[in-house]
Amino acid sequence: MKTEKIFFSCSNYALVTFLFIAVKLCLHLCTNSNYELHRDELLYFNMGDHLSFGYATVPPVTGFLAFIIKTIFGYSVSGVRLIPAILGSLSLLMISKIVREMGGGLTALIIASASYLLSPGFLLLDTLFTPNATEQFLWLLVTYLIFRMAVTGKPYYWILTGILLGISFLNKYSVLFFMAGFFIALLFSEYRKLLWSGYLFLAIAIGIAIITPNIIWQYSHNWPVIIHMSELNRTQLTNMNLFSFLADLFSLNLASTVVWLFGLTSLLFMKEERRFRFIGTASLLIILMFLLLKGKGYYALGVIPFLFAAGGYTMEKYLCGKLESVRNSILIIIILVSVTALPTGLPLLSFEKYSDYRGHTKFLKIYPFYRWEDGKVRDISQVYSDMAGWSELAGYAAKAYNKLSEDEKKNCTIYGERNYGYAGAIHFYGKRYGLPDAVTFHESYIFWAPDSIPDGPLIYINSRQDDLSELFGEITEEGCVRNKYFRENGLKVFICKSPKRDISEVYRNLALKEKSIYNPHE
Repeated sequence: MKTEKIFFSCSNYALVTFLFIAVKLCLHLCTNSNYELHRDELLYFNMGDHLSFGYATVPPVTGFLAFIIKTIFGYSVSGVRLIPAILGSLSLLMISKIVREMGGGLTALIIASASYLLSPGFLLLDTLFTPNATEQFLWLLVTYLIFRMAVTGKPYYWILTGILLGISFLNKYSVLFFMAGFFIALLFSEYRKLLWSGYLFLAIAIGIAIITPNIIWQYSHNWPVIIHMSELNRTQLTNMNLFSFLADLFSLNLASTVVWLFGLTSLLFMKEERRFRFIGTASLLIILMFLLLKGKGYYALGVIPFLFAAGGYTMEKYLCGKLESVRNSILIIIILVSVTALPTGLPLLSFEKYSDYRGHTKFLKIYPFYRWEDGKVRDISQVYSDMAGWSELAGYAAKAYNKLSEDEKKNCTIYGERNYGYAGAIHFYGKRYGLPDAVTFHESYIFWAPDSIPDGPLIYINSRQDDLSELFGEITEEGCVRNKYFRENGLKVFICKSPKRDISEVYRNLALKEKSIYNPHE
């Protein structure tokens, strides 16, 4: 009878886990093509055509994933966004496994899984094809391995941990903060002996071997990561402070914040959970590092899924008996608030309906994505604003291109003025029109830009003409994107003919100047 009870308990646990994963996948598969690709997704997708050991702002894993996506799905918005949806679903599976191994039951599983499933930050993270979804899943996986190593006392887990940390480094450099947090936490814990294991030194050697090609690439290109971080700090992180970081971290999870705070508190202070304390310490250290370095709130999201699992376990364990009603009330509040806020993390609504929704949910004004990179709060999320207008832009570029003769088309260059979104839109949405790829000197496109261009006509993309009249005698505006929800509203497409100067020479000099920053050894 006891064996039968355990069997049904395990079956119910597996069923609930499956249901959460199924809902997660359905949410993303039914909504991930409602909006166009994000500006960053356009860039990351294009990396699949330029496989390399490094890029201007990210390591090589994203480019490799883009290559796989393009090979299987081609130029499909839903195809591009399938990988983050799968990774988010696998995160739910890992949360279920962690809850189970901590000793939690069905209630703990439901609390932890619902917190992750309905968290606006993770919904958005698992919608967009960026390094962030991969980072969050890898951090969760590594945390679980270290957790298993501590519980079992078996240091051979270091081998797989070293491999995954090497891959994490090749996905996003912020894993260095994750590694630092866990090293310090283990060093001052009862598990410090794990740091002197021969398996760890072997894992370090494996990790170094994995990341070495990227380090060599960074060196040979004058350390683009440092150039990028300096620019990021100057233009975006300077607008961050203690309040904005904490507001972001809260707003990304809204009511689910209560659950991961329960988890963090129990790991740090509860006597019975002291064997897991090093994970709470590491999580807190990682959050503090990002906070002190004026990072964005979402930088710390990678530590939250494990804390959701710990929070579900803690609430089931301690909020019982007379406190069970408190636990149930918290869960109901999480569900109600999160469902109300779904459109902030999931592209459920059209832009028009989303605008109406924003008008009726003023309390969501604090949501971090309404505060743009310049620190100002606007009526539409910057993330969503970067997911509109690109298809229309490609249409205007095609209109301009098709006005050219066949000879002019062969010698035509499409140039986007220092904005990787313009070039990314032409690459992705321009394929249906047969457009050639655009050239720009922004982000990784600087590595892909040719050293010279033909003397034919120029299709120029920018919000204004700038100094085109000094270079061309004939300038015609062929289209202007009019979309109030588009971050680049007013973006124009020009056809430029009758050059007044040698355009090939002007371009060669510009290309030489722009590329010189990444070629210090020549």
